Amino acid sequence: MEIVKVENIKKKYLMGEYELEVLKGIDLTVKKGDAISIMGPSGSGKSTLLQIMGCLDKPTSGKLYIDSIDTSTMNADQLAGIRSRKIGFVFQFFYLISTLTSVDNIELPMVFNGLSHEERYKKASELLELVGLAERADHRPSELSGGERQRVAIARALANDPQIILADEPTGNLDSKSGQEIIHLLMKLNKEGYTLVMVSHDPEIARHARRIIHVKDGLIEKTEVVK
Repeated sequence: MEIVKVENIKKKYLMGEYELEVLKGIDLTVKKGDAISIMGPSGSGKSTLLQIMGCLDKPTSGKLYIDSIDTSTMNADQLAGIRSRKIGFVFQFFYLISTLTSVDNIELPMVFNGLSHEERYKKASELLELVGLAERADHRPSELSGGERQRVAIARALANDPQIILADEPTGNLDSKSGQEIIHLLMKLNKEGYTLVMVSHDPEIARHARRIIHVKDGLIEKTEVVK
């Protein structure tokens, strides 16, 4: 079953009088339960592609379907609704709120979905236990290691029960040991049913996925099935 479908996606940016074409016609299908890595050199368009797949940016042309829903004519509020219901994001730099505890950071996305404080706290606590950080519930980001911050960020990504996890260089700001722990956690979540699409510059990390999409100069250069 297709959960993400990209059809002839192009993306251009105006840089003064100069037009920069970042994506030049991408076609990609992600099936439910897939684990996909997107690789490519700096400037290849891989992060732009992930942002469009996550409804964080709109393509210049082409269509994006999320769970068979055509997003191409949606306004900003409708796209925000899709993101909230369907997609969990994990970023290289965590983007945790420094003044909030771990449990509060995880609760935050649930506030916008109308859950009560009791419901939010219970679910956030369960997610912290899932990522192995139950004892860090009352710690702020400054009191956590990089790997622990990323675990909190992953728990936050799961707060609204998304079908898809989009991870942009999830191990890029971590040492090798912490990076391996994070990728193993993401692959564990994939085995539990989450669809995973991640951008990585590290071939060793990328090969944990079942399919690697190589992007170069705004186009898919090749698709590699990982054995």
